[in-house]
Amino acid sequence: MNIAWVFVIIVVCAYLIGSISFARIFSWAFAKKDITKVGSHNPGTMNMLRTRGFGEAILTLVMDAIKCGLPALISYFATEHFYVGYGDLAYFISGVSAIVGHCFPVYYKFKGGKGVACTFGLFTFNPHFYWMSLIAFVVCFLLMLFVIKYGSVISFIYILSMAITSTTLFSVWNVPHLVAILVIIWCIVVLTFSLHHKNIARLFTGKENKVDLMSKICKKKTAVVVEEGEDKGEEIVIEENSYTNDKTTENIDESNDNKQE
Repeated sequence: MNIAWVFVIIVVCAYLIGSISFARIFSWAFAKKDITKVGSHNPGTMNMLRTRGFGEAILTLVMDAIKCGLPALISYFATEHFYVGYGDLAYFISGVSAIVGHCFPVYYKFKGGKGVACTFGLFTFNPHFYWMSLIAFVVCFLLMLFVIKYGSVISFIYILSMAITSTTLFSVWNVPHLVAILVIIWCIVVLTFSLHHKNIARLFTGKENKVDLMSKICKKKTAVVVEEGEDKGEEIVIEENSYTNDKTTENIDESNDNKQE
């Protein structure tokens, strides 16, 4: 089979897999709620953290990472076996296709997330520098836990650090199809920043929402639920000890944004 057709198959399959929204699935399965109607309305890990708590947020992160990284890894080994030298290119073509599927899912009228968890999966499943991705993740987790309370900033730190790392390593190794791979990597960076443009604007105006990760882990308070209606965008203060009922005291200012995580 011509390598071009192999890439076409990879793109289609990875996009369809990437279009699966685990945030929507888990929020409905565990709480019978539509994640796009609560909190910031974003179908992604950060909104799951705010509205469902740490456990379901981590579950969403892991599954979104797997849906991007695992197909990419399979594409790498399968392509490299039959078309030596094309494995790395196939890996990143699969990865970027899954990320695009996550951000613009065909199953949900092309309204998806911002691709951060998928990008984490793309770098973590990579056979060349998975260990550096895990180190970057731990560092970013600790930063968010103790220093930086803005999820968007943490996302930028992780993605930029891994983009620079992968660019440096691939350039030193002079891997086949280097230019194409680097273009894909930095297109992912540009896509991520463009989908976070409203977060960036809120950072500059001091209106970006903070996340107290420690309280989420310790379950000192449950999650934010700001549903559409008269109270949309307002602060709701409801004291509950039950994690499964998920009410919280955070104020979300994203209710009128383009709902993507």
